[in-house]
Amino acid sequence: MSEAHSSAFSLKPSAFFNFRSICVITIAFLGLIFILSCSLHSISETQKNVHLIENVPFFPQEEYQCGPASLAGVLNYYGLKISPEEIANEIYSKSARGTLTIDMVLFAQKIGMSTKQYSGSLDDIRKNIDNKNPVIVMIDTGIFFVQQYHFMVITGYNEEGIIVNSGKVQNKFMPENKFLNMWGKTKYWMLEIRS
Repeated sequence: MSEAHSSAFSLKPSAFFNFRSICVITIAFLGLIFILSCSLHSISETQKNVHLIENVPFFPQEEYQCGPASLAGVLNYYGLKISPEEIANEIYSKSARGTLTIDMVLFAQKIGMSTKQYSGSLDDIRKNIDNKNPVIVMIDTGIFFVQQYHFMVITGYNEEGIIVNSGKVQNKFMPENKFLNMWGKTKYWMLEIRS
């Protein structure tokens, strides 16, 4: 009887381990599905009535360099030859681990550009894109009480969302509701730059 008791006992940790492994794998799989469902879609998947500014320069961003990369893209679009690194050397804040909105505005003004930062709307974005003016927006990709600000360049739109240069991805589609949710957390911050 003691052998039967001990072999039954030895199965329980193994059964617990298998159940725990299955739970961990299931949670990881569901997390992966969630992340993939929230990811940006390529333009080709949603090419209905796309309004796109062609040839907006794209600079894949380095860590915490979304501000300089976005600013470099727009400034180069208007004919200035300046790299994200040059911009970051002037405006990157180590203490903020990023770039402040006011520093982006002041940098563009310092090199002779006119700027307008304000609380924008989808109509403002569409008007700018229709006039061939890419705009920079700030979104908050954080969850709950954690803020994670991110700058990106809007290069186009359609009825279902916007097209952005963001992170390491050029001209990617972002669904309107997802964009508005993240943009709204920054009070719809938007920056227009003109030469």
